[in-house]
Amino acid sequence: MSEPTYKRRNDVRLLTTLDGEDVAHFRLREFENAAGLAMVHPTLLDSLERVRRDLCTMAGETVWIIVTSAVRTEDDLRRLAARYGWTDQGGAVARNSRHLAKFGGIAADIVAVLARNRARVPQKTLGTVCRRHFDWVNDDYNDGHVHADNRHRALPPT
Repeated sequence: MSEPTYKRRNDVRLLTTLDGEDVAHFRLREFENAAGLAMVHPTLLDSLERVRRDLCTMAGETVWIIVTSAVRTEDDLRRLAARYGWTDQGGAVARNSRHLAKFGGIAADIVAVLARNRARVPQKTLGTVCRRHFDWVNDDYNDGHVHADNRHRALPPT
């Protein structure tokens, strides 16, 4: 018996072009929240693919970028803040988080691992590479993830 259709929601390959080459290492489902909302701005996908490419070159082997969190709703933020606290009160959750859907899918929390043995790429190494391709990066979270967003590049033209 096949799996229910909802289990395959957002199972869509995301294609972008880097320096003339089509690449598709991510799926829409990787960016969805618990309720199934998924949103990816083209600059986010481009930056993630560039980070992946640079890490693969540095490591001399395949590196996977794992999206641990992307688009969020206000309810998602409140749940996270209940656990980690608001940044204006010394916590880790920003009230106007760039993860919010109103920003159009410009942010992701990520980790990177070597495909061969699942060894984690050090947080600071990932953060350094992310700074080459994202507008804003935070790499000082206790759990080792890196937050990256394109808050300037994704703005509509004025």
